Amino acid sequence: MFKNKYIKFLAFLSVFIICCIGFGNAIHKKSYAASSVKLLKLLEVEDELIENLHAYVKKLKRKFNLLDKSLLNMRAEQDQMKDDYETYLGNPLNSFRLIHRLHTDWRKWHHYAIKSNMGELGNIKKAHQMRKRLPTALDLEQACRGIDDLMSFYDLRPGELAAGNLSGYSNPETALSAQDCFAMGEFCLRDRKEDRAEDWFNVTLANFNEDKLLYMVNRFSRFSVHNTWAALLVKNQKLSGASYQFEKIPKESENNQLFQWINEEILTKRNCRTIFRQPSRLHCRYNSSTTHFTRIAPLKMEELSTDPYMVIYHDVIYDSEINWLLNTTKLTLSLVDTGTMSEFRASKDSNIILSQGKVVRTLEDRVTDMTGLSMEMSDEFSLINYGLGGHYVLHTDYHNYFDQTRCVKGDRLATVLFYLGDVDSGGATIFPMINVSVTPKKGSAVFWHNLHNSGDMNIKTMHSGCPVIVGSKYVLTKWINELPQMFVTPCIRN
Repeated sequence: MFKNKYIKFLAFLSVFIICCIGFGNAIHKKSYAASSVKLLKLLEVEDELIENLHAYVKKLKRKFNLLDKSLLNMRAEQDQMKDDYETYLGNPLNSFRLIHRLHTDWRKWHHYAIKSNMGELGNIKKAHQMRKRLPTALDLEQACRGIDDLMSFYDLRPGELAAGNLSGYSNPETALSAQDCFAMGEFCLRDRKEDRAEDWFNVTLANFNEDKLLYMVNRFSRFSVHNTWAALLVKNQKLSGASYQFEKIPKESENNQLFQWINEEILTKRNCRTIFRQPSRLHCRYNSSTTHFTRIAPLKMEELSTDPYMVIYHDVIYDSEINWLLNTTKLTLSLVDTGTMSEFRASKDSNIILSQGKVVRTLEDRVTDMTGLSMEMSDEFSLINYGLGGHYVLHTDYHNYFDQTRCVKGDRLATVLFYLGDVDSGGATIFPMINVSVTPKKGSAVFWHNLHNSGDMNIKTMHSGCPVIVGSKYVLTKWINELPQMFVTPCIRN
């Protein structure tokens, strides 16, 4: 019995191997990139696809022309009604025609649209069936490798190939499109030829044509290029270059998977392990120019960055004020909207409103002295406590509102972050895009602008609160609204 089972197993295994070999041979035989003879079949496929698309377009044009002519008649009838409704409807024939149109004609338009769509679906179905005859991802990979091999053998540059220049043989009609260049860049990225990938991405952006409707069909945009390029630069710790690419990405695209990966794996975790400060010629000085009060009581200020503008003020909150804040404020666990514990911030916090006492009003006046900005419309103070392992993932403070929302609510122009105590280990506030980290020091406060002078969002203000290793971290934050600053910080070009 055991022998029979063994024989059956060997028979099944033999059949399986034969099928796999046959499947492998089928793939190999179908490979279009292997020889130019195979490519001839692709020309036939392309001819058939073009004819199918042409038939589809003819149906759409016929449909469009009929609708367009019908609309002209409808508009004429509508304009006649608008001239004098009472006279128009006073004629019983017009009333009858109106009722008849709305009851019968519009129903027939509905049936016509459905029927014509069925005819168009035939072309769509045929195009779908022809997908089996199209090149595979393996074919594209082999084609990309072929071009890459040519570059290596003959020392060709991406710009030359994109212009249709093959080692002295120039033919502009064979020039590569932006999408072609991007495909080569992605291939080089997968093949770990990162310098060459960057060259291809650069050529892609140079050849990008904003007017190409085909980009919309293929969901191809400048964002695709900047997104991929930024990921490559961050991976190689080229943060200044990455920040430039990030600034080119549409603001509404910031909360994507790429950003989450960068936040967790690259920027936050790696940079929290080292305390770093960007080398510069910036220095410490007494600030006596923001308000009239600072002229008689200047504040100790240390400059950290000019883009974004960022400084640290030392000894700007006193022990008595810190004790009052810590003793009178009830902290609650940071929660998301659903009421569950937040995955982005491991802390407890509480809002402190202006009416709570003299200390709050004094601190608000001091923020004005530090920043020279109006506190009108700004957020209330927020007291936050980070315990063991307490952290806040990489984020920006601005809301990035659009359209009318920003005109009404305003965005967060600047942030002031007070440190209410020292931390034994960990807990730094890091700004990876500009290589700046701030270690919590009791009584100090870091102040930075979240927006450019022009009002655009400054992606370089991305920051994170590193996990606390030993100790407890208390911070007091103040987000300053942009709208009341109209005459304080005029909007100018960067």
